[in-house]
Amino acid sequence: MTSSPVLLDIGTGAYAHQAEVDRVKQRIGVHHNYFDCWIYGFLENKNFNVDETVEKLRRRADFERTQLAACDITDWMMENMRKGIIQVVGNDKVGRVTFYVATARDRPVASRREESRKNFDMLLAYGTRLRPESKRCQIAMLVNQEKASMISNLDMTLQADIALRIAKYYPGCVDKIYICKMGRMLAAMAKPIFSRLPAIVSERIIIISESDIRHGKLLEVFDASVLPVELGGKNNCDSQERYDNFATTIRNYFDQLKAAVQRGEGVKEWELNNLRAAGCIEDLSPMDALKRSIIEPSPSMREQFFPGALEPVGYSLLLTNGSMTVPSLSPRTPALGTIDIDDDANLLTCATDSMELDAPRWAGQVRCNASIISHSPPRSLFADYVHQFITIESFFRLSVAEMHERQWLQIVQSEVQERRALLHGESVIRGDKLLAGLPPSVLLLAKGFLWLCLIVTSSFFFLGTCFIALLGVVTLIHIFFAIFVHPFQVFLYGAAFIVAASQFVILCSRGFDVTRSTFEGRVVQAFRGLGAKALAVQLVIYVGCTIAFFVLFCVMAARHDVLTGLQYSIAYGWIVAVCLIFIYHVVFAFGFRTLSARSYAHGSRQNNAEATVYLFMEVEMEDDNTDQRCPATEVMLLTVVGVLSVAMGTAFLTGGGFFFLCATIVAQAVLLLLCTIFMIARSVSSSSDIIICGAFYASVFWMNAIFTLSQNGWSSDWGSSTLAVLFVMLFFVITGMVSVFGPWKGAVRRWFFRVSWLLLLLHLIGCVTALMVFNYRFGLFVAALALHLLLGVMRANETSNNFGIFTMTTGFTLVLLACCLLAYFSDAEVYEGSVSSALFPNYAHRPSASPASWHLRFTDRAGSRMHVSRMATPASAAAQSNTTYVMPPLCLAQFGPTLDVLGMALFAKLGLNDDAAAQKTDLHRWFPSFKRLPTPEMVDTEVMHLDAFREETPTVNTTIVTSRPGSDSILLIESMAMWIDTYALSFFSFLMPAPYVERLLPYLTFAQRLVPAQWKISIDKTTSVVNGLLSGLSGDRENVFFVGHGPVGSRAAVIGLRIQQNVNSVTFSGPPVVLSKYDLSFSPEAQARRMLSVQTMPTVLSTWYLRTASMQFIPCRFGGNQCDRMDTTIQELMDLCDQ
Repeated sequence: MTSSPVLLDIGTGAYAHQAEVDRVKQRIGVHHNYFDCWIYGFLENKNFNVDETVEKLRRRADFERTQLAACDITDWMMENMRKGIIQVVGNDKVGRVTFYVATARDRPVASRREESRKNFDMLLAYGTRLRPESKRCQIAMLVNQEKASMISNLDMTLQADIALRIAKYYPGCVDKIYICKMGRMLAAMAKPIFSRLPAIVSERIIIISESDIRHGKLLEVFDASVLPVELGGKNNCDSQERYDNFATTIRNYFDQLKAAVQRGEGVKEWELNNLRAAGCIEDLSPMDALKRSIIEPSPSMREQFFPGALEPVGYSLLLTNGSMTVPSLSPRTPALGTIDIDDDANLLTCATDSMELDAPRWAGQVRCNASIISHSPPRSLFADYVHQFITIESFFRLSVAEMHERQWLQIVQSEVQERRALLHGESVIRGDKLLAGLPPSVLLLAKGFLWLCLIVTSSFFFLGTCFIALLGVVTLIHIFFAIFVHPFQVFLYGAAFIVAASQFVILCSRGFDVTRSTFEGRVVQAFRGLGAKALAVQLVIYVGCTIAFFVLFCVMAARHDVLTGLQYSIAYGWIVAVCLIFIYHVVFAFGFRTLSARSYAHGSRQNNAEATVYLFMEVEMEDDNTDQRCPATEVMLLTVVGVLSVAMGTAFLTGGGFFFLCATIVAQAVLLLLCTIFMIARSVSSSSDIIICGAFYASVFWMNAIFTLSQNGWSSDWGSSTLAVLFVMLFFVITGMVSVFGPWKGAVRRWFFRVSWLLLLLHLIGCVTALMVFNYRFGLFVAALALHLLLGVMRANETSNNFGIFTMTTGFTLVLLACCLLAYFSDAEVYEGSVSSALFPNYAHRPSASPASWHLRFTDRAGSRMHVSRMATPASAAAQSNTTYVMPPLCLAQFGPTLDVLGMALFAKLGLNDDAAAQKTDLHRWFPSFKRLPTPEMVDTEVMHLDAFREETPTVNTTIVTSRPGSDSILLIESMAMWIDTYALSFFSFLMPAPYVERLLPYLTFAQRLVPAQWKISIDKTTSVVNGLLSGLSGDRENVFFVGHGPVGSRAAVIGLRIQQNVNSVTFSGPPVVLSKYDLSFSPEAQARRMLSVQTMPTVLSTWYLRTASMQFIPCRFGGNQCDRMDTTIQELMDLCDQ
């Protein structure tokens, strides 16, 4: 067997993967290198994954046994081959067999497509056979489209099917396809189809124009004697005799191949055996041949010592060519194995270990023939020495030759590595190359600055991606809660949820791609369209942006302070990054080859563009991984998570606690995430999207059932809506499962695939259309997203990656859990029973400001005047002269003749009491001058319950309206969407100047304005009712205060700010009210006069780094959730103010 690497026939790039090829050969039991090029094509198709390559080779073997062995050459096939449509015209300059295809001679018939496919299998098997001069198993195709009619000469369905068949069973065998003289109309039709074919086919298609032919471009690849005359060569191959001979050759070849396959041989094994039988392959290396020549003497020498009558019958050796030889029995001949010839450089004597090992086997023969050997003819000592020296010289020459070959292969391997490093360096930013010519000291600084720029820009892209994820999560949570506003809206906003989620997953994926490429110093995919200039352009942009942001930092730091300058530079950095990622995302969906080429960066090798081929053409669908689409481990894991989700949801619906709701949400999110990742990792091609959509439908149904049934049950249309969603979900899930995992092949599987896809598309289109009817603004927005999504699925190769999927799934789950936790903590504050006996029972008898002085302003500790609120006033200097403790301004605030900030906190606690009798007892003990106002018909108590209390004095009348969570926990969870965006944005607030936070929040919550929400309906209803109730309480003697705790208290504050000017609000541990979000046209000063927000620090419910002018902070000795409790706030105010 020759030791020279066969992969060098393809090129040094292929030889760089010799190790992977060797591992594949070891797995399939191949012990020679004649199949290396053949195996390399499968290995390259599977991105050099050994396990998947072995599976694909096994599927290829099944194809040979089931399809090739069953093919019969019909008369129509012979007649078709005699037309000269395809013929072999020779080899190109690199040794590939060249097929010449004259399209104008073909007259395709739809009913003969199956025979055409079989005919192409025969032709391709013949063209990619092992040949004595080359083992590369590749062909090049010259396709002449001159005078070809798009109607009569082309069957695009058949062409697409053949291309998919090449990718499936002959990967890498068709190395180049040169399409020549293609008309404009034909090119317009064919190019979109080419772009949707598998990359191993589409990337090898080269379109040659007539101008290229005239300039001799084809002559650079083919010799003139090979190139047909029609394409500028000298090969006149247009003759019927050539067609007939070619058809006969193919028939004879395939008849022999078919017989061999039916005998159990593989195609390549049969071809190798034919070459061996013809003597075209040397199974022994020159060194091995020399060893055998020494071990086995020539027949003349054997006849000289051993006549034929004395040949021992039991010890003949069968050679590869079938002849029989007899080993010499002389004790002095090399046939005894006494010479160890494994050492290439030294001649060893008979006194070796091998002699001791082999001698016992021949001892009996030696004794048996001792008398014969003693009568052997005399031998010349000089002849023996000459023979010995010749042997030594032969060993030496062969050893030097093999040593030279090994060294040469090492040089080739090192060269391949260097070339790969150079190619990698072209797409990697390296200071040594870009900054060549600089002095060493300057070079070190320049390289450091260069990598600093990369780190800075990658950080901006990462922050931009995080903001995109934040935007997507907030948008999805508003769409999610819009599902539960009215019955049957789950179809409209459920489809919108799926479309928006898919879009944001893809957008986050693009952001992570750009971030990783920038951080690793590689050319971003978006710049690859610039060719060789991409690296320089990207570097100029990064350096320019870094310098610009540094200048911005210096300017703002000099104008304000260092922290503000840093915030401005960071804010502009990630905002610009978001814009660039968005532009890249929009352009990416159009399928530009330089932008959407496969990157294989994250293990995904899906070609979503193939879906259009399967949908609109009668092509055979791939059957890859048919036996492994349902691995037991993955199925078991998904089953366990699914059963857990159903069990937890059922427990919640049957009266379980809050834990079961959270467990259901987490389990359903994990199930959806695992299903999506498993489908992509399994590379189920376009069919995986059907399963993923089915998983989305199942998730939407189950969440809809959990939230709807627990809130409305089966009353009115809610039960019908839930059943309708159940049936639609089951239909799509079952249809998708049957289509993808069913044992279907051929037309049946293709039609299942089409029906599943078309039904999904029709359902999506129908829901989006209905959404445009009922909510045209949001419907138009979703329609644009859906159109862009379909365009990306059909034209782009890799639309998403695992990073984007994981980020969006995790983010949405965390936000939904945050809404549940906020609602749970708010509802936990509601209590029953009297608490005034234990909590500040003497508040009514404590010293207070006189009625005439309660409206004064309050001062800070230094005595300076600070206009914090219209409702708060400072105590007089005389009141402070008798004490050494200077109270904080908050403690000096008076809201009425007998009401200070501690009283407001007690009113907030009183409003959380759900027991009317106990509430009356506490009111009488704490505020004996206040009376309860009847408010039974004022608001919808399922969302938020309000109580009103009033005090009348000669100078001023004070009305206190308290709030507490309503009785419906699901509505309470849904109302938390009112604040969740504020909490989420607070994590970004330290990355931007304070004014930017309020400006950015309306853009973050744009979906809130477009979709309906129950909390908005409730606020509008409550505002109108309360406004009517308080309409008579106007004037200088009337003061109205909305008091509350947590998110529910801030919600009541929004209602108070929407009413007349004499209504003010006081909240404790509530989220900040951002005016621009609720269309409140107030200035920060006006907000500070009409609202006071008391925050304990630290706190969980308070937002981080997001501050408004109405906030006042008090310390808290506890931590975490304990500081958010109303009892803790009252205790801290008592310790702070009651001195």
